[in-house]
Amino acid sequence: MEVGKRVQAIDRAMMILELFSDTTRELKLTEIAEQLDLHKSTAFGILNTLKYHGLISQNDENQKYCLGIRLVELGNLVINSMDIHQIASPLLSEIRNAIEETVHLGMLEGLEVIYIDKQESFQSMRIFTTIGTRNPAYCTGVGKAMLAYLDPELVNSKLPNELKAFTSQTITSKAALLENLSEIRKNGFAMDYEERIEGLTCVAAPIFDHTGQAKYAISVSGPTIRMTDEKIQETIQLLKKASSDISLKLGYRGSAR
Repeated sequence: MEVGKRVQAIDRAMMILELFSDTTRELKLTEIAEQLDLHKSTAFGILNTLKYHGLISQNDENQKYCLGIRLVELGNLVINSMDIHQIASPLLSEIRNAIEETVHLGMLEGLEVIYIDKQESFQSMRIFTTIGTRNPAYCTGVGKAMLAYLDPELVNSKLPNELKAFTSQTITSKAALLENLSEIRKNGFAMDYEERIEGLTCVAAPIFDHTGQAKYAISVSGPTIRMTDEKIQETIQLLKKASSDISLKLGYRGSAR
């Protein structure tokens, strides 16, 4: 077979599958044939084959076609085989090289953030962390980026009314924290101005998985003296782009929970 050559029948099968969406759950045979400019007999043959393999189902009441459960099974195989480190690591390196500060990848476990990957700054004055380190999520940028997308009532019920202060900048009021998390949801990024460590500023953005949950977050941490307003704005844009790219590769399609 010629390299790059495509099979027309498979192309047409994919075009049929891609007709369905959140707003188009079911289609008649005639609708499918008309939209793809196919003869009804051709469309019917492809649909029957897809139906045989479970990729298409048919409503017995109205005879309309819809996507089949086999697609869910195949999709889950893809999702379960994904490695967040493999997906995120190149982007962590890119941001570290561009911003010249340490970049972390974190995940939420309960109300704690766990650092699962990092790219350290090459500068002599930098933050030193260990993979596997845990910190309270409420006082770190990477943690707040994920907390912000949990159910506010759940966060409210789990956190104590008074939060432990690590620095003079730590948010210690639960009400103030919930307000801060609301702002993070609106803005799409989180800030930590010396809330966990004096002299350290952190910017973070959430990463969503295929279920729409902010399961991970990516952050840049650097000495406050180097984190100027201009640098912070540049960092926000880079983090938002990277988090969006990673989320897309994890199967996220734009409906955060």
